Amino acid sequence: MDTSPEDEISRSPTSPTDPTVSRASTAVCNDAPPFSQNAELCKTLRYAHRPSETKSRCLLSDDPTQMLPDAPRIPLDSCKLVSHCLSDLDVTPMQALGEKLWWAGPTDIIRPLSEHTTIERRIHLTEDPTMHCVWTNGTIFIKPLPLYLCSYAFWEYLLDPLNDGVNPEEREKLKLTSLGFLKTYAHLIQHRSDFNLARRLDLLCSFDGVDFETFSRFIMAFEALPNGDVSIRWRFGELHLDTLNFYSAIFLRKWHRQRFENRYGTYFSRFFPVILFVFALLSVILSAMQVITGSRQMWETDNKGLKRTLGIFEWFATEAIAWSLAFGGLFFFWWIGMSIADACRMQKTKKGLKKRLSQEATTQP
Repeated sequence: MDTSPEDEISRSPTSPTDPTVSRASTAVCNDAPPFSQNAELCKTLRYAHRPSETKSRCLLSDDPTQMLPDAPRIPLDSCKLVSHCLSDLDVTPMQALGEKLWWAGPTDIIRPLSEHTTIERRIHLTEDPTMHCVWTNGTIFIKPLPLYLCSYAFWEYLLDPLNDGVNPEEREKLKLTSLGFLKTYAHLIQHRSDFNLARRLDLLCSFDGVDFETFSRFIMAFEALPNGDVSIRWRFGELHLDTLNFYSAIFLRKWHRQRFENRYGTYFSRFFPVILFVFALLSVILSAMQVITGSRQMWETDNKGLKRTLGIFEWFATEAIAWSLAFGGLFFFWWIGMSIADACRMQKTKKGLKKRLSQEATTQP
């Protein structure tokens, strides 16, 4: 059967529509989308010329409303399209911490969804991109996957250097954060059980008719993305919210990065154990001091039995003070030692991460 030149090109081993070609290693080396067109999950968009225009291409939809998928308030020809995508995906507040994020997540590990249920973590939906893959108190927050990110035409529109509708700085920022976000889903959904769990939790609520095999063909292009191709936030894995809040207070001059307590009692309850420990320690010491003071006042008695009893009370009170101070000091130095050990472990992990990043930078074409 005769074939046209276009068909020959489409079957070329280097064609971007070849599903066997991995685009992860070349995603940032050219202006092509990071996945093959055959693997796209959103097929309603086209990046083409309008019927009445021939100079520049634009983003078009098969839907007569001409709205961005998953964003029915954003027209495709709106100047707010890129800014909406940035607000939907950008993690600038996290970027402010930079490499200090490794304190909250010293590795780039993101567990599959099924593994979170194994370690008894509740999976909660969030639309805040800064809370994506952040965990606290047995809960991890996951942002649903936007449909437009799975459109080949959307990536053509975003990466086209001739597209004057996208600011170059916004293009680079959106590209890095989008690649990083999709990389997280390559780790979150690795097995059929992960895919089914994501469906039940509405993480893939916009992907009706997409099965596990089809989703895997799409998401596998982002699994091996090097850390240099994603924004700083996505070079780290799951982050601990309490640690983020602590370092936000130190480095960003904010009381917290995010908190969810609706009542002051819930907020202050985290400090109760330390407060109770200090209160009990001081109570024992003050009570012992009162015993010593009282026994000194009665020491001038001629009753030898009473003197012996007062001596025992005084000795016991002195021992109580000494043991309380010793126990408090032991607890304090244990906390210091654990903090130093954690810092050393994280520093070692950070050095390994920097070494791997430098190796990736030298091997990247």
